[in-house]
Parts: sequence; C-alpha cells; structure tokens
Amino acid sequence: MVRLTTISNILAGIGIAILGFSIVLKYIYQSISTTSSIPFYSWLIGVLLLGVVIISTVINTFTEMTGFVHPEDKLVSNMFVFLMTIAAILVFGYLDEGEPLQEQLFNMSTMIVVAFVFLFIFVYFSKTILEGGESGKLKEMTARFMMVSLVLGAIMAGLQYALGVIYGALLYTGGSIVLGIIAIILVVSIAFFLIHQYEPVGE
Repeated sequence: MVRLTTISNILAGIGIAILGFSIVLKYIYQSISTTSSIPFYSWLIGVLLLGVVIISTVINTFTEMTGFVHPEDKLVSNMFVFLMTIAAILVFGYLDEGEPLQEQLFNMSTMIVVAFVFLFIFVYFSKTILEGGESGKLKEMTARFMMVSLVLGAIMAGLQYALGVIYGALLYTGGSIVLGIIAIILVVSIAFFLIHQYEPVGE
C-alpha cells in the first residue's frame, strides 16, 4: 500500500515546482511587457496542493489513521511542508509587486524561519534542558531553560534584524532569495543533525 506520506511528498515536490514555474511565467510576461493572470492561477494551484499536503501531514504527524509512519518519514514530509509554505508566501509577494504587502509577506516568512531556528536550537539542547525533569527536578530544568531562552532570544532577534537589513538593501526579490537559502540550510542542517539519532519505533 502506498503510504500517505509518499503521496504527500510527491504532491509537495509538484507544488514547489509549480510555484517556481509561476515565477518563470511572471518573468516571461514581464520581459515581453505583458500582464497576465496565468502566473497567479499557477500559484493558486500550488497553494491548493499545499493545503492538501498540510492536511495529510497533520494526519500523519498527530494520528495513526493511515497506520504506522516511521519518524524519519514524518520528519522529511514536514520539512517539505515547511519549504513549500515559505515558497508559497514569498512567490505570492513576487507576483503581487505591491511594496506594503511584500514587506508584510517577507516579515511573515521571516517569523516562520525564526521559529524554525528556535526548533533547531531547542532540539540541539533538548537533552540538557530536560535532564532531570522526569525525576521532578523542575526548578533546575526551568533554570536551564531560562538561560537557553536568553540565548535563543538573542539569536532570533539578531536573525530577524539581519533579514530586515537584507530586505532594505536587496529589496523583496533579493531578500526572498536569501531567506529561501537560509530556510533550505536550516532544513538540511536539522536533517543532518538528526540523521544519526537513534529513535525506537513501533511496529
């Protein structure tokens, strides 16, 4: 039986390709000084696929309605969702070309990336932070979490500021490219970090 995760990953790949094709279409119409709604409709198809992918990944991540799904499959599938969501937001800003909306969309994407940075660092320090929590050492665990939160806050604030500077210098298109590269690097980094982590699985 084909797993829902496999279908989801295929749809995510197709969706990302369609979103990228929307940019190509927009560029082609700009080069011939013509406007068209076709790039927007292409983007809309990608967003509809994103909706399907999100629903399927939520089912696989939080339930076992489709049977057991290996943790690595869940991780890969959700990484596709992360990248596809960032792509959908940034591509829409490129198609719209309205500066106020573009800035809002860029900030929205920035917050998603910053939240992913939080996830990555928290996963990296999770064993240290949670040590002793199961034995009732809540005060020690909370103290460690406070210090890690301080570091996290500084890193995330610095990243958000840096991305704001990049947006101001490179405008939307250049800033979106940099943000997309950062998102890919984060996904690859967390995958590389977790690839050798042993995790017991069920049947």
